[in-house]
Amino acid sequence: MTKYYLRQRHSINDGVNIVFDQDFKASYLVSGRSGKKSDEIQVQDMSGRVLVRIRQTSYGIIPRFTLNYRGHIVGSISFTLGHISDFVYVRHLSWLISGNFIANRYFIYHNTKKLLSVKPENRPDGLYNQLNVTFDAQAPVHIAIAALLDIWGVKSNPLKHFNWLKGPNNLSYRSTYTK
Repeated sequence: MTKYYLRQRHSINDGVNIVFDQDFKASYLVSGRSGKKSDEIQVQDMSGRVLVRIRQTSYGIIPRFTLNYRGHIVGSISFTLGHISDFVYVRHLSWLISGNFIANRYFIYHNTKKLLSVKPENRPDGLYNQLNVTFDAQAPVHIAIAALLDIWGVKSNPLKHFNWLKGPNNLSYRSTYTK
């Protein structure tokens, strides 16, 4: 089992995210975006060769994605009702992703075998998703799926859109009591 660290997407502003191994050495690069048709997320090795592409084929309430590994379509992912549920199925690979995507705590299973577990970890330089990959050959695919779920977990967080109780300096309501 190998550990990888993927910085949470909402923690950085640039388009490239570096994935570190368990010794905190750079292993992969993640780039791209999602949200519109034909957007894609890419996972590259450190020499710049594209290993995995997740391309968005539809958008709206039920977005769909194709998963390309080394130039071949190996699976497809579709979220259920705008990514509200806690289960996502990866077709053709028969992987089941379950957990809390907003909190970045989930697992990927094939039948009864756990392939990946993800949990957030606070490091001195920011918030990361710790990926525990069972089979190292599948690591780029799991990193791409984790990057996609991180982006969609942030977008689907219903509490992010509310502006109440911003803090004492940025009140979003009128103060009725003053001293």
